[in-house]
Parts: sequence; structure tokens; C-alpha cells
Amino acid sequence: MTNSTSTPSGWLPLDEALSRALAAVTPVTETENVAVSDALHRITGEDIVSQTDVPPADNSAMDGYALYAADTAGEPVTVSGTQFAGMALPEQKIQRGTAVRIMTGALIPPGAECVVMQENTRREDDIITVIKPAIAGENIRRAGGDIAKGAQVIKRGTRLEPGHLVLLASMGISSVNVFRKLKVGIMATGDELVEAGVPLQSGQIYESNRTGTRALLAHEPVTITDYGIIPDDKAALETVFKEASVSQDVIISSGGVSVGDADFVKELVARLGEITFWKIAIKPGKPFAFGSLGNALFCGVPGNPVSAWVTTQQLVLPMLKRLSGIETGGTGKPLTINATLTAGIKRKAGRQEFLRAVMVVQEDGSYNVTPSGKQSSGVMTTVTEANCYIVVPSDCKILSAGDTVKVQPFSVNGA
Repeated sequence: MTNSTSTPSGWLPLDEALSRALAAVTPVTETENVAVSDALHRITGEDIVSQTDVPPADNSAMDGYALYAADTAGEPVTVSGTQFAGMALPEQKIQRGTAVRIMTGALIPPGAECVVMQENTRREDDIITVIKPAIAGENIRRAGGDIAKGAQVIKRGTRLEPGHLVLLASMGISSVNVFRKLKVGIMATGDELVEAGVPLQSGQIYESNRTGTRALLAHEPVTITDYGIIPDDKAALETVFKEASVSQDVIISSGGVSVGDADFVKELVARLGEITFWKIAIKPGKPFAFGSLGNALFCGVPGNPVSAWVTTQQLVLPMLKRLSGIETGGTGKPLTINATLTAGIKRKAGRQEFLRAVMVVQEDGSYNVTPSGKQSSGVMTTVTEANCYIVVPSDCKILSAGDTVKVQPFSVNGA
């Protein structure tokens, strides 16, 4: 690895830009109650405490026989009854020398000290012989063994994943208090842009960044208002900005944040609100504007599709997570792992770069990673063909095959 010059003057390193964006966020405080079945990816608005033991009573972990531990030494034992899951608890204690046929999840009969797996018994008619002794408590799930009544099980500010919903249902909870959804307004600017499905005229291109934003926000607790494509007209853009600034929590606008003659976004945000920072030392994605418009936070992502994609992932999503009320993780840096580079890279130093790449797991569990061929900020095909980013430090000029590099997987479910 060869290192060189530092970040250009006036360009914020990504870490500093993210810190400033997160510092500008005041998380929402308004809450609502929603059904647990509708609570996936919502953020808890209060600590959740169990109102019951889980399991609520001692029950069997196996299909087998419930009996006294002393009766598992190999002497014949008489089967005196059967206990199925869902049956009420018998009133009579079992007697020494007897056993109750029991099914997984069934309540433990009074007096029984253990459950012997049926595979560890021989049965002839109503007589069983235990061929592997058991100790007291074996194969019994105790009341409150998973969750004790009164225990805090989920903290305020937790993003509810599928496992949380199962946990809530297991405690008999049917609704949960969560922070309200964020209101997010999205738009794209540019006279050259048209909607998909419309025949292209000379000089036109299809607008795709709003589609990308929707997709990246699909698993976030947001309600999206789509303001469509705004032409390169200062008055039209100002009208939309003013409308969105009083109704949205966040405005995400793509295009118009560079230095072209028709790029009005930065100018309008500076006049109507505030620009906190503008240029970010990352590639792709340098022209990223962050600030505020009225009641809303403003994120101006670049017009080039890959630049918009990367800056939304690296800057917008962490900010939205913080705003949504997440307190227990989830707003930090994305997962990075080490991988071995298979091909050399030469680049101009000065910006942290996110190179699209393909990562492959090796037999020993390590990873090799190969950069994709086309890295232009307008080439979206390499995003769909890649499964990770190679994260190249800003001061790095040359990486050689065999170097260890930091890799940011697109998914933690496998490369």
C-alpha cells in the first residue's frame, strides 16, 4: 500500500461529516401504540417489561415419561396416565414406582422430578424400564426459565427485528409503544429527467434516484412523500422546498448540488434555511449538501446514480436512524471485515473511496475481494453485480494484489 496527500481543503472527511450530521439530529419523541404484527422495524418508545413468567409453568422439554428421579435406576415402573400439551395440571401427585407419559410442552405432574426421553426407555404394555438414569430437573423447562415476570426484556430505543416480535408474542403482548414514523420528502431536480415509462426525447434521461431512495428506506420507519421531478426552475424549486419544509422531518433531494449554472439547490437551501456542510471527501459522492429547511433536515445527494446511492447509505441512513429514536446501536458505522485483494488498484489520493467489488469466501473462512471493472459514478450495473465495497483510505494511492483491505459487505447474510 502506498499513501500520499491529505484531504483537499474545504472537503470534510466522511467521519467528520457523519458526526456533524448526527449532532444536528434531535430524535423524535412522539409515540403511538401499534399491533405487534405491524411493529417490524419500528423503534420502541419505552422499556418493555414482562407481565408473566415465560414459560408460565414447569413443562416438559421432551416426549417421554415424568417420574421421580429415584425411579430411573432400572426397576420396572408402571405408567399411570398421559399428559398432553394444553391439558390442565393433574390434581393428584404421582406415586413412587409410577410414571406419566408426557409430551413436549405438557405441564409437569405434581411430584415428578424429571422427564426421561422415550428413547431412553423400554415399554411393554403399561410397564417401562428406564435404560439411562436421569437426575432431578432433567428435561424440565422451569417456569420463568426464559423470562421472569417483571424483567425488562427490550430497552427503549430498540429497533424491533423479527426475533423481538416473537419474544413479545411469547409474553402475551399484543401491542407495543413505538416512536412515530418519520416523514420523509423525496424529489429529483433537473430538466433532463423524465419518469420511467415515458419515451425519451433528445437530451433526456430516466430519473432513478427516487426509486433508489425508496428502496434504501424500505426497512426504515418512514412515511415517504414523493414530490416528483422538479425542473431547473428556481421559483418552482423554492415552492416545493417551502411546502416540504413545514410538513416533513427530512427532505432528500437529488441533483442540483454541484456547481453548474442550473444547480440551484444549494443556493436556495442557504437562503431559505441553513447549509451545515457541502463537499465531502468521498468517492463517489463529493457534492453532498446537509442542512435544514424550516422544520426539516435537508440532505442534498448528487445527481449521478451511484453517488446518490453511496451517500444515502453512508450519510442519510445513519442520520435517519438517529432521528427515528434508535438508542441501542444501529446508528454506528457499517460492518467492515478484512479481505485479501486479488488485483492491484491505482488511484488519485485525497478522498475515501468506496469501490464496488465482489467478495468470495475461501475454504479456510477468509475472504478474497476483486474490484469491479467500471467505477464511474454513473454506472449502476456494477452495484448490482457487486456484493461489497472496498473501502480505500483517503491517503492511499496504490494497493497491490495480496494486500489486506477493509471491505463493507452489502449484506451480512453471506457474500
